[in-house]
Amino acid sequence: LYLYFGASLDGGISVVELDPKQNFKAVAKPVKLMNANSAEHGWESSGEDNLGYIRSDVNRVEPYIEGSWMTKHNGTYYLQYSAPGTIWKTYADGVYTSKLPNKDFVYQLYSPFSYKPGGFIGSAGHAATFQDKAGNYWRVATMVISVAHKFERRLGIFPAGFDAEGVMRTNTYLGDYPQFLPGVAKNPLDKNRTDWMLLSFGKRATASSTLENRPAENAFDEEIRTVWSARTGEKGEWLQVDLGSISKINAVQINFAEQDAKAFGRAGKLFQQYTIEISDDGKNWKMLVDKSKNQKDAPHDYIEFSKAANARFLKLTNFRAASGKFAVRDLRVFGESNTPKPAEVKNFIVRRDEKDSRKSVLSWQPTANATGYIVRFGISPKKLYNNYQVVRGNSLVMNGLNKNVDYYFSVDSINESGVTKGRKITGSNGKSSRNSISR
Repeated sequence: LYLYFGASLDGGISVVELDPKQNFKAVAKPVKLMNANSAEHGWESSGEDNLGYIRSDVNRVEPYIEGSWMTKHNGTYYLQYSAPGTIWKTYADGVYTSKLPNKDFVYQLYSPFSYKPGGFIGSAGHAATFQDKAGNYWRVATMVISVAHKFERRLGIFPAGFDAEGVMRTNTYLGDYPQFLPGVAKNPLDKNRTDWMLLSFGKRATASSTLENRPAENAFDEEIRTVWSARTGEKGEWLQVDLGSISKINAVQINFAEQDAKAFGRAGKLFQQYTIEISDDGKNWKMLVDKSKNQKDAPHDYIEFSKAANARFLKLTNFRAASGKFAVRDLRVFGESNTPKPAEVKNFIVRRDEKDSRKSVLSWQPTANATGYIVRFGISPKKLYNNYQVVRGNSLVMNGLNKNVDYYFSVDSINESGVTKGRKITGSNGKSSRNSISR
């Protein structure tokens, strides 16, 4: 029996053998299996952009190493660990492997294998890997908010597994969009999304009232750390979105916020009461969701409809706020739109930093009808397992690559009608000043 442990600044993960027949007494001294190495592993460097952060007037780059987890698969031990810190979207998990449980662990260059720095909510670190009854792997990970408190987090669950060559991976592609629960999809690692797209991003928003610095647009910006808030928590406060055209609505997610909340922990009756109405013209309304008598706490209430609704306008009306003011992080509407799918990304360029190969700048030509992009990347052109969702703009600065390692990139375009996969794969040489390499 082995215990893996470690949680410290610029630290590592250790193992100690225990004897369960002697009250789990240590059989031998602990052995350190790995150490932090942000000089080589860019993604381990602290900060929202892996460039460090200021603490006591000093830019601290060194990571916190923590979150050890062990998985044995096909005779190989996968030692998983987290870096650089739970307060950043760049929080992720890397992996070392060995044929033995207590020594000879080697860093895997495809790390991090569990990574989600973009999208509505980021981070896929400090996770636990498990198998469901069908044998499919999953990872339960912490996801970051860090607004009310630096350790303010949520839990996410993502499909995970291994490819034919033993590469460990986690599928976080559009991982905060509607997903199937374990046991539904036959092969969730490759296909676990419903294909419903986000209809509400950046759409015109109005509200009954608005608290200073908490505009209605914040509820449709795909950023969990920003908030729209009404001036009060009283019944009748409302938030409305114009989807732009009549669209098919399959699901909604109401991410409530805690603006001026007075209740803490689980004390008292914490629940939200509200209704959602829909309209074709913004004048004549019909009920879609009635939770005006709800008594269940659901700060991220997700509702799927057995029969899709068709509407252009959607209005959320408060009946009772859980505590404080009526406030929403994001009101997310998922479904199908008649808007044409975005065009394929063109003129995609990768520029690797000549002095520091952990860094790279990616840019591409803005694509017609695209509302965002997803950069897929990996250390093999056939294994673009990681991704970085770009909500705004047509460029990306990446500082989390592994030093002296070749990478391959492709860019997908997305909008409310779907995803257009990028067919061009651009390589980046990690050991020379050349910007690109052949596939």
